[in-house]
Amino acid sequence: MARTATRRPISMSERRRTEMRQERHAQPNDVDPHAAGTLPTITIVAGERHIAANQGVTALHAAGVAFYRRDRGLVRVCLIKAKNTDGQIILVPGIMPITPAMLCRALGQSAHWQKFNSKGKLVKIDPPDKIVEQITGMVDEWPFPPLAGVITCPTLRSDGSLLAGEGYDLATGLVLFKTIPIPPIPEFPTRADAEAAILCLTDLLVEFPFVSDASKSVALSLLMTPVLRGAFPVTPMHLINAPEAGTGKSYLADITSAITTGERCAVISVAPNPEETEKRLIGAALAGYPIIALDNVRELLQGDFLCQVTERPLLQLRRLGSSDQIRVANTFTPLANGNNATVADDMVRRTISCTLDANMENPEKRTFTTNPLATVMRDRGLYIAAILTIARAYIAAGKPKRPVPLPSYEGWSDLVRSSLIWLGYPDPVLTMEAARGVDPMRQDRASVFTAWHAELGVNQAYQVPEIGDLAVARYSTDQSFVRPALHTALLAIAAQRGNSSQIDARRLGIWLKKNENTIINSYKLVADRSDARRPRWKLTGVGPGRSER
Repeated sequence: MARTATRRPISMSERRRTEMRQERHAQPNDVDPHAAGTLPTITIVAGERHIAANQGVTALHAAGVAFYRRDRGLVRVCLIKAKNTDGQIILVPGIMPITPAMLCRALGQSAHWQKFNSKGKLVKIDPPDKIVEQITGMVDEWPFPPLAGVITCPTLRSDGSLLAGEGYDLATGLVLFKTIPIPPIPEFPTRADAEAAILCLTDLLVEFPFVSDASKSVALSLLMTPVLRGAFPVTPMHLINAPEAGTGKSYLADITSAITTGERCAVISVAPNPEETEKRLIGAALAGYPIIALDNVRELLQGDFLCQVTERPLLQLRRLGSSDQIRVANTFTPLANGNNATVADDMVRRTISCTLDANMENPEKRTFTTNPLATVMRDRGLYIAAILTIARAYIAAGKPKRPVPLPSYEGWSDLVRSSLIWLGYPDPVLTMEAARGVDPMRQDRASVFTAWHAELGVNQAYQVPEIGDLAVARYSTDQSFVRPALHTALLAIAAQRGNSSQIDARRLGIWLKKNENTIINSYKLVADRSDARRPRWKLTGVGPGRSER
């Protein structure tokens, strides 16, 4: 006998769930829920959280929530607390990651959320944590635009067009945040317009004691570069140097920042530990500060991260306390100030230097007749417009008198550097030569090469232990060194690496490898690696008449 199938009666709550499921599937996710003037309603149904997550993303986008993509994370642009050169707390534009709490808040503001309770009745709820978690992981489905950086004044794009509209710029990925109005700029400014504009900037610098006209050019470049930063991918480090405190280094940085951001310069103090300083720099880069300023550099300006932040258009950074790498666009203007700070090693070709010298024992006691910082604060838009006018006039003129571009900084060189030369100012890159002459790394290299040539000769190869033995060899009669110049030079290398009393073969090998194929005074350090485990090192001449012993 066949059984008669019986059907369980459907409750009202189950019927309503089915109806709402059908309604949800019938309504496409890209319908603008705000067209009717009300927020959308999102219902959480077990087993269909992914649908609610999709609807949540759609609601965020439709509400115009100002979220952006930065690598694999969501971020927003906001004001962040920082310290200026006087230690005062100021607010600077920056980039902050979207936390789960912030995402939950935005979802709650963008839609009504509800679910069925145990009695089958719809009740209001906050956006569930599981939905927040799903949206956080939907990296390739976010409708939010990619963020390159944040700026607080109009700038130029790489094609020379003006970026002056508040908000997100699709062409550059920059957000113009809390900008100010600026005077009208001619579409095709003339040279006369540019000359009047540059005088507007030089008036701010009349009481700064520059040691040379080239230093003054670097100061002008410093004022101009942050404003024009949208036009080129990277910029060299600007160093403000002086023999004494109180000469005006921080004040010049404050004027630069006041034009660009409307605030005095937020700075990063240099820690005794280089690794700690690097952590602070990485934090500033992740925060998206338009200007990254190292304050009071006491000795050497060097380091791998400084090389990256001044040269690489895309940086891969690790947030403190995390192992995740974050890729960020380089939209920063790096600057530093110090008392007799020295640029060393790879930073020499990445740094232009402005040197101030009041020629006084106590330069802080000078009396000024002007207050350029207050002048800028009163009419910031005037100075932004002046800088944009200079750049656009140079472009309109066809970019004449362009020097050979500075490697790695072609965009900056072709706009900021070249426009200054066009207007009759010295090339700011000339200051690199002075820095190269006092680079301690280069001086040590020159000492070793000179001693090697004089006491070991050229084209004779040695293993690392042999070089060390030859350097410490003594005469049996009076125990003086057979090769005193080589001993002194290699001992200086050892001292840099924490051992001032003896020449260590391992550290010497590291130094030789670091300086392989470098040239000083037409002599080149090369390695014979026919025996990969025991390379042999020698000097060889690379110029006329340099092959002799």
